[in-house]
Amino acid sequence: MINPEQETVLIVGNYQTREMRAVFDSVNEICCGARLFHCTSLNTISEEVAFPALIIVCQNWPDEFSTRGLHDLISRFPISRLVCCYGVWCESDGRTRTNWPLSIRVPARSAHARIQQEWDIAQGKVNVLPLTAGRDEIFQSETSLEPLRLDSDGISPLIEVTSGDYHYKAMLEELIVSWKGRITKQGQNNDVDLLLVDLDPWELVVSELTLQDSLPLMIGVMGLAHSETIMAAKQLGIDAVVCKVAPEQELFQAITRVLKIKAIPQAGN
Repeated sequence: MINPEQETVLIVGNYQTREMRAVFDSVNEICCGARLFHCTSLNTISEEVAFPALIIVCQNWPDEFSTRGLHDLISRFPISRLVCCYGVWCESDGRTRTNWPLSIRVPARSAHARIQQEWDIAQGKVNVLPLTAGRDEIFQSETSLEPLRLDSDGISPLIEVTSGDYHYKAMLEELIVSWKGRITKQGQNNDVDLLLVDLDPWELVVSELTLQDSLPLMIGVMGLAHSETIMAAKQLGIDAVVCKVAPEQELFQAITRVLKIKAIPQAGN
């Protein structure tokens, strides 16, 4: 029996590809309790789907979905939140095609934070980002106006940052300290809660990680984290990979998710 008050999420496209599996996992985690519908194309959406709170489009290649199909989708579900998670073959679509508004496009590798944001919008927790939003508005929407805190329940995680780039390492350490996290000092390695590792250059880092027997929970940061690299990193025990140019909330959410910290921004004192 369908609960009339149960919210629904519609997934369009193939979510079983290597890139899109993470998108599907994020939907299951974030939209827990919602009823999921799936269709392979925009013109095969079941009549049973009435008013989805969130629509996730999995775009694996350019021109997989037509402009007409997008317009029909918006006309049919004008108040649903919509996000198009695109794969690496669609990276240049923002320059070469205008099918999808910038405000609803997000790389599949960075989809978790965006799906969380869209779900919060659907729940009325944050302000709506309009379809017509420009790059500056999109950037501003991804920037938290409240301080982010890692010290849930008064406990600050101990984090070690490793990077061959001294200045980038210092920047990450300053960012973690600003979130009320702690940075390791000499002799604290056995007590580390999380290792934040710079995965560039990948060929060098992967050989170093392979030689180590025991490692704590790990998050990797990388310039261009393609699906094959992310899979290889996870096989080495890295729990999450975050793009270096992603909004800082994405790294914050990855840390709180891996450490199972309550990811709720707290007002400054």
